[in-house]
Amino acid sequence: MLLAQAAAGMGGFLAARRHPRRIVAGLLGLATLPFLGLGIWAWRTAATVDLFRLRPDAPVLYAASQVIRPGLSVEAADLMGTFRRLRYAETTTAPTRPGEVRRGARRWDVFLRARDDPGATRPSLRVQLVVAEGRVTAIATAEQSQLAEIELEPEVLSGLGDRAYLYEAFPLERMPPHLVSAVLVAEDRRFFQHDGVDGRAVLRALWQNLRQGQVREGGSTLTQQLVKNLALNPRRTWGRKVSEAALALAVERRHDKRTILAAYLNDVYLGHDGGLAIYGMGAAARSFFGKDVGRLSVGEAALLAGIIRAPNAYSPLQHPDRARERRDLVLRAMRDLGALEEQAYARALGERIVTRPGTPGRLVGPYFADHARSEIEALSGENGQTAGGLTVYTTLDPVLQRAAEAAVARGLDYLEGAYRHVRRGERGDRLQAAVLALDPDTGEIRAMVGGRDYALSQYNRAVLARRQPGSAFKPFVYLAGLRFGPRGEPPHFTAVSRLEDRPFSLRVGATTWTPRNYENRFEGTITVRRALEQSLNAATVWMAEAVGYDEVIRGARDAGLTSPLAPVPALALGSFEVTPLELAAAYAAFANGGHAITPTAVRAVVDRAGGLFEPRRPARTEAMRTDEAYVLTSLLQGVVDRGTGAAARLLGVEGPVAGKTGTTNDGRDAWFVGYTPRLVALVWVGFDEGGALHLSGSQAALPIWADFMRAALAREPAVPFAMPESVVVRDVDPETGKLAGRWCPVVVREAFLASTEPHEVCTAPGPVDALASFPQRPPEDPEAPRLLSPSAGPPR
Repeated sequence: MLLAQAAAGMGGFLAARRHPRRIVAGLLGLATLPFLGLGIWAWRTAATVDLFRLRPDAPVLYAASQVIRPGLSVEAADLMGTFRRLRYAETTTAPTRPGEVRRGARRWDVFLRARDDPGATRPSLRVQLVVAEGRVTAIATAEQSQLAEIELEPEVLSGLGDRAYLYEAFPLERMPPHLVSAVLVAEDRRFFQHDGVDGRAVLRALWQNLRQGQVREGGSTLTQQLVKNLALNPRRTWGRKVSEAALALAVERRHDKRTILAAYLNDVYLGHDGGLAIYGMGAAARSFFGKDVGRLSVGEAALLAGIIRAPNAYSPLQHPDRARERRDLVLRAMRDLGALEEQAYARALGERIVTRPGTPGRLVGPYFADHARSEIEALSGENGQTAGGLTVYTTLDPVLQRAAEAAVARGLDYLEGAYRHVRRGERGDRLQAAVLALDPDTGEIRAMVGGRDYALSQYNRAVLARRQPGSAFKPFVYLAGLRFGPRGEPPHFTAVSRLEDRPFSLRVGATTWTPRNYENRFEGTITVRRALEQSLNAATVWMAEAVGYDEVIRGARDAGLTSPLAPVPALALGSFEVTPLELAAAYAAFANGGHAITPTAVRAVVDRAGGLFEPRRPARTEAMRTDEAYVLTSLLQGVVDRGTGAAARLLGVEGPVAGKTGTTNDGRDAWFVGYTPRLVALVWVGFDEGGALHLSGSQAALPIWADFMRAALAREPAVPFAMPESVVVRDVDPETGKLAGRWCPVVVREAFLASTEPHEVCTAPGPVDALASFPQRPPEDPEAPRLLSPSAGPPR
């Protein structure tokens, strides 16, 4: 119909080209077509909008499915807890229908439900888990066919069934009049005078947006806010504002004011409690004040009305002072507009804000959920749909997530108890930590902790914080020295090459820079392995000078570091800033055999209509050769076995594990990044404002990492790193770097890239070889740009 009208209009325009009045009429007709189409769309959409649906359109998040394979510890994996959360019924007889489980000392019988999540095709299935000494040793079907593994159904990331939010609807008659007045005063004073769009507010917002050059202020009415939440995406664009206004006008034509007002009060977003989103005044009253919405005082009602504009910024749980300021502002406006008498205003102004948080359920991994939602919003935009009403299948492992959260809680409490100087009186200033666990093959995020208390701070340090990595960057320096050049040039070093760990100075611009070791101790002439295991600053900078800072940056970029990097000496000691997620992803290339990965939190999204959308994942790129990754991993295993990370062994971490400590100036940032072939785990500890910890990575971060890894490895022990065929292992004399002979007093096994292994045999003990074969530092280019670098901190 619209095309016919357009054709008719154009035909009339051509026929009347000699008649100016008809030309003008034709142009006006064409100009009205877009508005006509917008009006038809708004009217039809308004007819489908349910103002009182059962729940808000918050996406429902599911965890990754738990995989059961031989070797799994049923206790460490909390297997029975998983079945309970999936609502399996425990029986004492053999299961007869899907959703039942019988456990015994030596065998578990499970009747698995059919999988209906994306990518799953398994029907309901009877299986037997053979258990010995608390571990699954075999998996078989009822027909005794052996299975390599099985996957359970994914569980919801919430303690509220399929809900990941708090919601308690009330009719308008149950809302106290002073709450309704407070909301209207704070958000839409002309609600009963306009028809869905307030012309005055629109003109005021339009002027402000034109001055800013972008949509910064909305001028939205309550009706516009409601339809935005119900039917539109949250992005601030001119197109969305026009659609929002048209839909608001249509909704007001279909519904009366009281119906719209009741829907708004039950739908409005009011922040988070314990990781769960709060929707509606009823849920907010229960969550913040522990009472029914009808019992809200005037001050409490004004507070809830005041925080609508920025719920997380004005939350009475996290920011009581800001919440009080907003409350007082609303109370003054109510008095000035005659909605509150002077005496009532004085009483409300004197009310103390007493919150009684009490969440009936707790979201698993609240920081991860926020990060997943941000991915969902980006994916929804790509797919041309809103984020509301979606079912999202994520990558989170609930068992690992709970282990990470527990490790952070225990670790930070221990540090504050053991070291008086890291204690802070204010809750917001306390010591913080971040934990990340990634699957190195896929980049899927298995666990994420963005801080010690989500209820106190929703700032996700694991993703957003930019901090110096310190010595945790050193593996990329050693990678540059151990790998082949970009055109196949042989490596500068092997694990037994010699480095100088002695005091020296470098010219950096107009200043002189001197790298210093921890406690100012130097070891003299040492091997590459020793330098990395003990995290020696001077030796590391010496290697970077010999290899070249551009080569160091090349290796870091290949692995996935995207932060700004400058070719200056302090680069070798991690003087720039990265995010924890960025650093963990770069280490994944060491763990997976040399491939760069892209971290992801979302596996698949199902929309309201059941349509499946799977995010496009970038193809894995080669960051380094497989043999280069293996040789570097061999060195980092030495860090854990006898270097700065050796405390991990004392703390009970067993099996093939590699890792590196990291500390910056004055211990402002403490790191440990460690990995197995199946899991990369990172821990950061520090203060948000950058205060000095005066603790090393091995003291502050490694114990938390070890606590988490003990739980992860108890569930499934680490498997050995696969050695490529192009790696050769030789017995060598660590003092000379030559092949071990019968006279060598000490013999070690060392991994080499093929063709780089030593061939000369040590025939007699003697002093350490001279450094004649060591690549000398290239001459300085007087024209090369130089940046002033900060002094180096301790290495550990």
